Amino acid sequence: MLFDGKRNKILTKVVAIIAICAFLGFGLVAGGLAVSGGCGTNDPARQAIDDARTLVSNATAEQKAAIAALKTSPKSGQAKRDLAAARADLASAQGQLAGALAALNQTDPAAVTAAEAAVGLSPNDLNAIQTLATIAIAQGQAQSALSALAKYTNRNPNDAQAFLLWGQVAEQAGQIAQAILAYERFLQLAPEDTLAPDVRAHIKDLAKQQAKTKTS
Repeated sequence: MLFDGKRNKILTKVVAIIAICAFLGFGLVAGGLAVSGGCGTNDPARQAIDDARTLVSNATAEQKAAIAALKTSPKSGQAKRDLAAARADLASAQGQLAGALAALNQTDPAAVTAAEAAVGLSPNDLNAIQTLATIAIAQGQAQSALSALAKYTNRNPNDAQAFLLWGQVAEQAGQIAQAILAYERFLQLAPEDTLAPDVRAHIKDLAKQQAKTKTS
């Protein structure tokens, strides 16, 4: 268990990889929320997916139109703003689709694809990366989230919460050495954070675990 009895406080603070992510009015839990089928056209989970796909379709069209407008007027500040807004809308729609797909079936690879698309459109949105981490970890694909975090922290080297999340993702993926480095960076950036004592204690536990693994 991550940080043992401190799990709830940590998830509240950083919305970590096993937090509840709200999408389209219902929750996505990293461990998976199985929504049974057989409800026909009134199945709310499938309806949420359909709604999200509609949002993606509309946002895609919006982005294409914005790109065309910018090509027509490449120096237009308004056209650039419209394109940025369109990309943000599409990123949000992809994130909602990822959540809806994962809520129905946590092993659906399309959920990871949608989450990755959201991060690609909005790489500086840590919430999008958290969503990707939630879904990717459930499918044993932590590397996509780790890659996104590496890129994010290169651009945002002083974001302590990103390093805390990185540590959690790496730990869940079994990459203990990487997790320790990420936690240590979090402590460097936020030594007075309310979670700092827990993180320091956890690093010691991980170091002991790592030492046992090397000697066994």
